[in-house]
Amino acid sequence: MAEQRGPSAETGPEAYERYLVPAIFAGWGERLVAAAGVGPGDRVVDVACGTGVVARLAAARVGPGGAVAGADLNPGMIAAAARIAPGIAFEAADAGALPYPDDGFDVALCQFAVMFFPDRAAALAEMRRVLAPGGRLALNAWRGLDHNPGWAALVAALDTHAGPAVAGLMRAPFSYGDADALHSLAERAGFDEVAVDVDAGTIRFPSAAELLRRQFAAFPPSVDTTPLSDAARDALVADLEERLRPYAGPDGIAFPAQAHRLIAVKR
Repeated sequence: MAEQRGPSAETGPEAYERYLVPAIFAGWGERLVAAAGVGPGDRVVDVACGTGVVARLAAARVGPGGAVAGADLNPGMIAAAARIAPGIAFEAADAGALPYPDDGFDVALCQFAVMFFPDRAAALAEMRRVLAPGGRLALNAWRGLDHNPGWAALVAALDTHAGPAVAGLMRAPFSYGDADALHSLAERAGFDEVAVDVDAGTIRFPSAAELLRRQFAAFPPSVDTTPLSDAARDALVADLEERLRPYAGPDGIAFPAQAHRLIAVKR
């Protein structure tokens, strides 16, 4: 299992951008920006922007007459986002205390982050506050692991071979998969015309071993996977390969994934 040996040349935000954005976040981001109706002249904020993929997609749509900002609590993510797209106004900020004036944006976007907010209601209230009347919110959140079999396979393999702490990091993104809860959250924050639908797609990696290597590389620095012995990593990869066998093909692995997408309006 040579693919799993040795440290990655890139870690954290750099690995996230190189490995996970193309495989996962760019496709869902494109559909999120389209569903929000982002267009020329719009003022857009990307909340919990990570390395800024959604902000970049929005910037391509708003043109010179629009403006895009991005905020994320993680300074490393913000630094990476600013390096990649220096023309976008990125800053480190908590989603629950956005550093923007009232009514300053036409669209607020938030990709796969609401499940991590310690106070989801406060974060959505902040997004509503910074939107102008008639402004639109578009966010997405993964459905549960029962609707995401590839990630369920990874969580199960990690639980067996890397332990519950590492497995818990991969389980957390799928912890807010209830459409009714998402709908209610937006209504409680004061949004109108709230609609939640399912956005389905396909996630591809060259192999199970590469999925694991890239995910490990993109983990935050506080997550130490080096204590895993070579034998434990080999067992982990072999287990993951077996679990993902139904999704394997000549070009690697491709598994279905589903998220909820919420669109709402500030009146």
